Amino acid sequence: MTPPSGPSGRGPRRRLSQLAGRLLCLAFIGAALLLAGCAGRAVDSESADVNQGKTLFVKNCGSCHTLQDAATAGTVGPNLDDAFLAARSKEGGSFDESTFFQVTLDQMRLAAPPMPNFDEGPQKLPEQQLEDIAAYVAKVAGKPPGETGATGETGATSTTP
Repeated sequence: MTPPSGPSGRGPRRRLSQLAGRLLCLAFIGAALLLAGCAGRAVDSESADVNQGKTLFVKNCGSCHTLQDAATAGTVGPNLDDAFLAARSKEGGSFDESTFFQVTLDQMRLAAPPMPNFDEGPQKLPEQQLEDIAAYVAKVAGKPPGETGATGETGATSTTP
């Protein structure tokens, strides 16, 4: 028997949100394995432009994802501040920025619907833009305003003219 949807909070949106949360957890595990050298290729964020990443995030990701630093309030994908907050904490494993960078990059490359696949097809973005977005998200997601050290109203200066 199929459980009823509606006011009980178990409708399609709730299931979609739960699925997105589970996929994010799997991505963390995959990224940890990648960073441990078990498989895949790891990319570092040193050449990424976080200011450009913020602009690209707002344009390509903000309609689906909530991210306080970007002032976006999407409701389709997971709230990235909530998703990364626990993993930044001591209790959550104290993951560092490089892990968040790799997780975000992997999610854009290996997207599961409803997330668009930014690695191919009509939404394809160049590798440098993917890295810029991932570096930006890794720097700010799950951090309170003022602690991000990123762009915009958080107090850091931009390096672009």
